[in-house]
Amino acid sequence: MSLHPELGYFDEGLNLTDPRTYSTVFDVEELASILPPVAYRSRIFAELEDEKLWTRLWCCVGTEQQLSEVGDLLPYTLGNHGIHVQKNKQGYSGRFNFAQHGGCRFVPAQCQTGKKTKCSYTSCGYSRDRDVIRFSDVDNDTPILRHFVGDMPERMLPVQVETLGGCIFVNVDQNSHSLGYQTQGIDIHFEATLRNTLDQAGFWQPLEGNWKVGITSIFEIIQEQNELDLIQINNDSSSSIDNTKKSEFLVAQSYKGNYENYLIWLFPNLLIAKQGSSVARIIIQPTGLNEAIARVRLSIIDGLDNLSILEAKELEEYWKNILCRASRNSKNLHQTYEDWGTPASPDTCDDSLPKSPSRVGYLFQQYLVDRLLAEYNYVWNAPLYTDARR
Repeated sequence: MSLHPELGYFDEGLNLTDPRTYSTVFDVEELASILPPVAYRSRIFAELEDEKLWTRLWCCVGTEQQLSEVGDLLPYTLGNHGIHVQKNKQGYSGRFNFAQHGGCRFVPAQCQTGKKTKCSYTSCGYSRDRDVIRFSDVDNDTPILRHFVGDMPERMLPVQVETLGGCIFVNVDQNSHSLGYQTQGIDIHFEATLRNTLDQAGFWQPLEGNWKVGITSIFEIIQEQNELDLIQINNDSSSSIDNTKKSEFLVAQSYKGNYENYLIWLFPNLLIAKQGSSVARIIIQPTGLNEAIARVRLSIIDGLDNLSILEAKELEEYWKNILCRASRNSKNLHQTYEDWGTPASPDTCDDSLPKSPSRVGYLFQQYLVDRLLAEYNYVWNAPLYTDARR
């Protein structure tokens, strides 16, 4: 969270929490524009996203099958916050990392740029994450584990953890609603199918461009490639999508042969794509203003034979190619948006903002701005991670 969120968020002469800043975004779809360019190039805007998005909503950080044994630990940098989820006998527990700054006495200069840097020490709110830490691979008394859980894990600042469709979600806002409230309306058979899957492979892949552009590009490519129809899922029926301004998800769906294919975007950062008997879960994590990481887990529906090594490799290459295409698209779009109205693109200084690139982008922007303009009561203006211990 920002050090003093009650003072507001201002950059490039704009009040980033004033609805008038986004007036063209809320226009009718045919006339609606992209977000103001400040949304793609401003660190202040990224801090606003941290305050109103990453620390207020349920966000996906991984899958249940990644944590196979009691004690396994999954680090994740959520906005500017270093947190982790650990498997226990009852399920999962989430906490803020004990060493929010990686154990550094102060935040190094290279970590103050708004870009997540690789750190050989550990994961923290300013660095890139490491992969799952297997409890069987480390001694309980080693510094590696203590950087996350401290000496007394039960006294660490807790993080809410819930699961849905085989995915692990966290929320650092202790006063938030439940995950079920945020995802209500998702057809129950999606949950049943997704929970009944077996992991086959996984990888991380960098994406160029702002995370908002990147995740939209991925959705559009998958939707087009599989000829999926964008629909709205209600509690009791499916209908053509018409008014989803406050919807917490998007669904695209089609039927081919004996298989139902679908693509779910659980806002803000999770894409789930079912194609035939395989399921891809794609978690998008911002690592800078102009870059992100896609954490991908590939699985098949349980009851089917496991994929051979060759088949798993082919499936992995298929998804890497899709992400590469999306990365190229988002890089070009991001550059256009970032340069708009600046000396780097002088011919755009007096032009209107570009139109929203697609219906998917339009709906996501409506959701995003709605969340950024939400009001919260502040009873303490220090960031949560000032002291990770209670």
